[in-house]
Amino acid sequence: MRRDAIEELYKRYYNDALLYSLTIAGDKQLAEDAVQSAFYKALLLSDDSVKNFKSWLLRVCRNELFTRLKRAGRSERLSPEREAVLTDEAESAVENIIRREEYRALHRAMALLKAAEREYLTLYYFEELPLPEMAAVLQKSETATKVGLFRARERLKEIFEAIYENNHKE
Repeated sequence: MRRDAIEELYKRYYNDALLYSLTIAGDKQLAEDAVQSAFYKALLLSDDSVKNFKSWLLRVCRNELFTRLKRAGRSERLSPEREAVLTDEAESAVENIIRREEYRALHRAMALLKAAEREYLTLYYFEELPLPEMAAVLQKSETATKVGLFRARERLKEIFEAIYENNHKE
């Protein structure tokens, strides 16, 4: 692959991969390291059978993050104090990527979701992947992906309704 083609892929997909990785990891440094490694692996391993580089890259990022998390012995359950610190770090990094105010409110609400729910919504709305590509990234059937996305939307709706009710109490 030519150097300028590699640079173009990096410029085009780095922020997408970082946002997705932050959604999974919640840790800026871990996400950045995983994206760097995933780019290297994706470029090394991709061939003519790769139809969509972005989907391929996100899948490699996902696998790289889970490998790193497993290796570090981390679980999805963190102490509330550590989760708050990681959420703050992730919000700071994501705010540099997402500049418009309406997305900031959405991101804060999404931080209240489970990691899997955030992943579904990030892939669909922020990465704009169609369901078949989401299913490939998540390594799930399209039906399971649709159900997961539906449940994540419903949970996000509940969060927004609760926030709205709390803000409009007299």
